[in-house]
Amino acid sequence: MFPHHKLDWNLGRLERRLEEKPDDTGARTEYAVAALSRALFHEGGEVWYNRALTHARRALQADPANASALVVGGISLARLDRAEPAQRYLDEALIADPDRADVHLGLALLHQMAHDPPRAIREMEMACRLAPSAWEPNFLLARMLWDRAQDAGTPDPARSKRLLERSQFHAVRALSHGASASAEPPLLYQVAITCLHLGRYNEATRLFQRLLDHERYRVRAQYYLGLAFYQLGKYKNSVLYLRQHLDSAPRGPGGAAGQTADSPKVHARLGMCYLQLGEITKARESCNRALAADPGDVQARWTLGCALLEEGRTDEAIKTFKSILEEAPDHAPAFAELVRIRTAARDVTWLRQALRAEVAGHDRLPAAARRTAAEPEASPRTTTQDRIAVIVDALHPIDPNAVSTLLDAMDLTTDENLRFILWESAVDAVAAQRGREVARQLEAERLSWSAAAGREVLSVAPLLTEALLTRGLQIGEEDLRRSAVAAGSRDVSDLRLAVDRQRQDARAWQTCLLLAIASRQSLTGRALLTRWAAEADADLATAAHTALVVHGEASSVAELRKITRRNGQEHHVDILVNQVQKPAARFQPRPVSSGTDLVCSTCGKRAEDVDHLLAPEPNGPRRNAVCDQCMAAIAQDRKQLRSEDVEIRCALCNRDAFESRAVYTFRAVPVCADCLDTSLGLLEREEVERYLSAF
Repeated sequence: MFPHHKLDWNLGRLERRLEEKPDDTGARTEYAVAALSRALFHEGGEVWYNRALTHARRALQADPANASALVVGGISLARLDRAEPAQRYLDEALIADPDRADVHLGLALLHQMAHDPPRAIREMEMACRLAPSAWEPNFLLARMLWDRAQDAGTPDPARSKRLLERSQFHAVRALSHGASASAEPPLLYQVAITCLHLGRYNEATRLFQRLLDHERYRVRAQYYLGLAFYQLGKYKNSVLYLRQHLDSAPRGPGGAAGQTADSPKVHARLGMCYLQLGEITKARESCNRALAADPGDVQARWTLGCALLEEGRTDEAIKTFKSILEEAPDHAPAFAELVRIRTAARDVTWLRQALRAEVAGHDRLPAAARRTAAEPEASPRTTTQDRIAVIVDALHPIDPNAVSTLLDAMDLTTDENLRFILWESAVDAVAAQRGREVARQLEAERLSWSAAAGREVLSVAPLLTEALLTRGLQIGEEDLRRSAVAAGSRDVSDLRLAVDRQRQDARAWQTCLLLAIASRQSLTGRALLTRWAAEADADLATAAHTALVVHGEASSVAELRKITRRNGQEHHVDILVNQVQKPAARFQPRPVSSGTDLVCSTCGKRAEDVDHLLAPEPNGPRRNAVCDQCMAAIAQDRKQLRSEDVEIRCALCNRDAFESRAVYTFRAVPVCADCLDTSLGLLEREEVERYLSAF
């Protein structure tokens, strides 16, 4: 799209040619395009934009319909922040040739200058489509998408992740399409930094290590290598690169190495590494160095507090954490550490007072407040609710009167949401207390079984381990006789009756335990129930089949119908089946490219006619499929296609609007946002994977 090879030599050649023939419009246009390339992709700056604009205008004087000169003039004016004339030039070029990729590239840069990222991205995507083999629009689009992902106005994590993936893809595509030697380092950096943000730390380390050979990116690469190795748990490697970063950073006015704006942050990171390595003294020294350069560095203060705790200087650590919270009330780790210290000391009084203080102050807080223009909104009430949750979690195991404490705290707020949270916590506290009591009963050498005790076990099943529930099932004849004797039987007849009563109670108890095991929905529990259904006596086998119905076992439903049909009680099976809430089926969508009779449910195309069809799993009950072209059409018209029906489910994965960000209806076929992202990103991810595997 633009000249790059031997650019300076070509510019010199064209200058000499224009000196000889000033009226050579072709040479002047060629020079304007080369000057724009120098400005836009080779760090030419404002001087070269002005030079490109001057020659474009002179070319237009000779030929007002010169589309290339119009594009050069429009892009140069846009980069020089002169919007109105830039718009005129680009509009004329668009009228002259609407399919020129560089026109749309110029419009994208114009919209970017006007702070309209969505339109800028759409125009640059058009440029990529019109020039599929050009690396320049991919290079610029990768940067635009990165900036958009970092924008505070994009709070949705899934949306930000998708923007990062797209930025990475277009950077990889620019590299694959033969980016110039000067563009390769920034593109490698773009791929590396997106890998870091997407959690692909191994790939990030390989890419940043390659950037160590480039003078411009060496210092930054050392810093990010330190971060990536820290995330990988390779703390010694992290220390190595962070130290190299400090040694390589430009010297400050005083001549000391590493005295840059980033040095406090780097020393704080070093402190975290040393803390993980158990070198507490070095961790504290690094934090002190960071705080000497920036006393307000929260990360350094946090790491220092943790180091002080490791040294046993608890009082100093508490002061440090409190000072963090005074300046950054939403710093959750500092508050959690304070609560942990008090919990370890079993300071119930402090925890109760902290709970009352947080709840009492909740209603006086604003609903939301913006911290800075560059950061997303922070809700003081949400922060307070998070603190309350930390305190409540700490109170449960150590406060014998946790329920009363929580109910008393409810009277301190009128916020119904917070009152409900506290009420739920009180209910959980009651359940936890009963769960501990039931667990002690199940652990006892002598079990006390009954239908009532079984129902209580069933009510707290999620709080009990499967091993305990399985242990409670083991009741033999000797256990029944021992329990009957303990009940005070007077003779053999009474003993037999007592044993029968104990057997009935034991059957009810075991039935409840089997249902409790079924409610946990584990594979081991299902295997146990299957074994009991096959091997136990008739009563317990029926109970095991009943429990398997909870697992959704169709054969057990049929077996229960056979048993109940004998005495005309089959309607009880229907009641049981209706009461069991089956989780909605999920189908993992898969790409289909060939070898299938599936066609797109929206346009009828076959797999051979498109890049891929997205369809449910082969053995699934659904036969829907949507092609990548229809997915692209959905993406372009999301707002109009979004469904307001909360009951509608995706035809590909069966998610509804509560389980996905949105569900769109395209030609009567519902498609959720997750499947849409999967389809749009499928080919992109494959290309990125191929590129990264080369490293």
